[in-house]
Amino acid sequence: MPWDGVSVEVLGRLERYRFQPKKTHAAAIRGERLSPRKGISIEFADYRHYTPGDDLRHLDWNILARLDRAYLRTYQDEQELPVHLLVDCSASMAFGEPTKFDAARSLAACLGYIGLIAGDAVYPTALHHQPAETRPLRGRVAYTRLLEWLRTRQPDGKHLAAAVQRFAHANLPSGLVLLLTDGLDEAFPDALRALGSRRHEVVLLHILSEVELDPDLEGDLKLIDAETGDAIDITATSGVLQEYQRRLKAHIEAIQTACRRIGGIYIQVRNDRAPQDVIVRELYAQGVLSV
Repeated sequence: MPWDGVSVEVLGRLERYRFQPKKTHAAAIRGERLSPRKGISIEFADYRHYTPGDDLRHLDWNILARLDRAYLRTYQDEQELPVHLLVDCSASMAFGEPTKFDAARSLAACLGYIGLIAGDAVYPTALHHQPAETRPLRGRVAYTRLLEWLRTRQPDGKHLAAAVQRFAHANLPSGLVLLLTDGLDEAFPDALRALGSRRHEVVLLHILSEVELDPDLEGDLKLIDAETGDAIDITATSGVLQEYQRRLKAHIEAIQTACRRIGGIYIQVRNDRAPQDVIVRELYAQGVLSV
């Protein structure tokens, strides 16, 4: 069943939320997010290219008339928060009902919408073995472009950890990283540490299905690796299931530890959980969002 996005009713309930960064990101482009500082006059800082959806009140009409190019005036007391939406596009995300990938897309649509209406720069990035250029989206009108970007991604990649490492070393501004993934890569905990070294604030939304967390299996089975195609035959005895649970628990704990060491926030999300529930009960409750 094709992913159908997020309803207008859900988006309406998200209008009141804003991201609440805990750090000042010096590399952020100046923009429309008001600084929490008080008693400081708003002074001209720089120009940046106009992007559809930007506030036309800040357009420099003299430059437009002279050069026929649209530039915005930006100010020292305004700061644009870079919001990096990292969506795991590895093949393992195609598992579940709804798929983990659809759950990630719905969450990314909601989180991207919150950033766009607040004047933040939203950078959608596909974690895939084939790297793609990341370009920021700005303004409410860019939400349709975000939806189109999400609709055209597919869970057909591999090497999640390598994709995270590639993002960590890319020439992108430090900011809030919202990482939506199932984390099913043995090297993933090590890759998380690379994000911490780049001064990003990391929120890990660890998306797993009910079947992965508590498999109800029995008998002879063939297990196929979604990314490599490798297959093994097993008999699902109680001992095999207990060993699986032990290994899964150890992997989750390794991810949680790596996330904690870089000052990140770890949130486990089941694939069938409503995105607005995650936003209110998890992200808002943990201070990632404010109203």
